[in-house]
Amino acid sequence: MTTTPYRDALASFAGAPLDPRTYRSLLYLALAVPLGFGYLIAFSIAGSLSLGLSVTILGPVAVLGTLLLAVAVVWADAKLTAGLLGVEVSPWFPSRDLGVVEFCKRLVFARPTWTGLLYLCWRMVLAVIALVVLTTGLSLASGLLVAPLAYGEFLLIDYQIGVYRVNTLPRALGAAGLGALVGLLTLYAANLLGRVAAAVTSTLVGDGPVDTKDSGDSGSDENTRTDA
Repeated sequence: MTTTPYRDALASFAGAPLDPRTYRSLLYLALAVPLGFGYLIAFSIAGSLSLGLSVTILGPVAVLGTLLLAVAVVWADAKLTAGLLGVEVSPWFPSRDLGVVEFCKRLVFARPTWTGLLYLCWRMVLAVIALVVLTTGLSLASGLLVAPLAYGEFLLIDYQIGVYRVNTLPRALGAAGLGALVGLLTLYAANLLGRVAAAVTSTLVGDGPVDTKDSGDSGSDENTRTDA
């Protein structure tokens, strides 16, 4: 019997609590929040510093430092993503065997430097999404699931068009059922975000060729990669 896309989607939704990827994705999203906001703060400071020094002789040094920091962060973050989400990537870092001039040239003009910056922007956006999904979904689900243990006149569910009082056992069981549904939705959303994050990481970081020390060969103009 051929399964339809709707059945596949329903099976994926219902099976989210049993999928190990779901809990790795939850951990990844939990780490994404502090990391993403940390990246935002760090690179806002670095960008402002580079912009402020752009009219001085230290401007190029500040820009190179910011790019080097970005490449190093992308390398470490991609390794973290690979470990938690199982995506196969070989993050790029300029070879330490290159001379200073060639190293700086590769750092500025290599394509992975700029796709890495896009990757960091994605991680900042993901931090906001993860914060909303985790705090809203998990707090709402846990609050509703404990309703049978705490129902009474004091237990109220406040929503936009009114207040629902959970003061009877049937209402408490209904709230718990709704909480289970919200929890399932949250787990499925985490699983889906994990898959999206793996795909974005594979696209923006991916694999690539290897840096060569000799820049005089015909292939030396290509932007190349190495595992650091």
